[in-house]
Amino acid sequence: MKPELNMFRLAFRLGLLAVVPGLASAQIVLLHATSCGPGAFPATVCTIPSTGSGNLIVVGWTAGGGANTSTTVSSVTDGAGNTYREAGAARSIDSTGGSIADIWYATNSVSGATSVTITPSASVTSGGAMIWEFSGANVSAPFDQAALLNSQSSSAAPSGAAVTTASASEVIISLAAVSGDVSGIDSGNAFTNDSTLKGNGWAHFITSSTGTYAAQWSQSPAATYASSTASFKAASTGASNACDLNSDGTINVIDVQLAINMDLGATPCTAAIDGTDVCNVVVVQRVINAALGGTCVVGSSTHSAALTWTASTSPNVAGYNIYRATVSGGPYTMVNTSLVTGTAYTDTTVQAGQTYYYVATAVDTSSNQSAYSSPPVQANIPTP
Repeated sequence: MKPELNMFRLAFRLGLLAVVPGLASAQIVLLHATSCGPGAFPATVCTIPSTGSGNLIVVGWTAGGGANTSTTVSSVTDGAGNTYREAGAARSIDSTGGSIADIWYATNSVSGATSVTITPSASVTSGGAMIWEFSGANVSAPFDQAALLNSQSSSAAPSGAAVTTASASEVIISLAAVSGDVSGIDSGNAFTNDSTLKGNGWAHFITSSTGTYAAQWSQSPAATYASSTASFKAASTGASNACDLNSDGTINVIDVQLAINMDLGATPCTAAIDGTDVCNVVVVQRVINAALGGTCVVGSSTHSAALTWTASTSPNVAGYNIYRATVSGGPYTMVNTSLVTGTAYTDTTVQAGQTYYYVATAVDTSSNQSAYSSPPVQANIPTP
């Protein structure tokens, strides 16, 4: 019995992309700042207000009391399954005081988390944490900068590690793991001190312009310290935001790739890789779970057609062949040079302005080949 081929689909991969105007940013808003501890970790489970959807969650953690400074945070988890990662190289140490500070975060939060668990690489008897939740942050790539200060000399006014922000609207989280006791933010500093848990500094600041920012605290007595700082970007806003599908503040090839499976209607979108080639995506039609085919009008001379299909349910299928014609019904010419073992193929030999008709066949381990898939899939390649 010859193998059969199931549903066959077509998508377009768009060509070169170019410069767009800058986007405005949303306002980041603090929803809560919740302290946890002091206590032993990982035994201590932090209780927080139930998380919302699409928010930024930042976890600051410190260990002191002569902790082993080789200790790291192995993982951060919560009750809703949000994914946490370290904010770059945010781990700082004070080897004199035996203190550690680190910052982790989760983006585009799932709602309903009411607990956070911090697991260090070794048990810690004296640790503490601060959990912040913010709305208005970038949902896909909020992390901007991280900075740290290790083993700083004794000071009554310890400074947080400074960061230089890349965008106007960001939130900066800064920790100071001190050997003395923090009484609050130093006079004149713009940061808000959210807690003095364990005598340490836990602060945030929401910016309105790009610049270099650093927290500063007052502590008594003067003592050594370490500091970790991380900054996070706001979501983009404005008329062009409809095209920024992953909300990372830049409209680029990633957004165009995402648009392949989304319906933008008649929204005019421009996208960029560099400053030389311009692409204006006028219409991107939905091609998944919809009618086969689709067209895009783009300012690019480099195109390809991406074909996908549902795997054959016939036994012993070894792979697939892809055929192309310029007239519906053929004659068809095979375009793949070897058997396609997956369920996708990109034809990079298409010509601008040409219409193609694609069919596929399934081939089994005995080299039996199915009939052409039906109906053919039509691809209208844009001009230029």
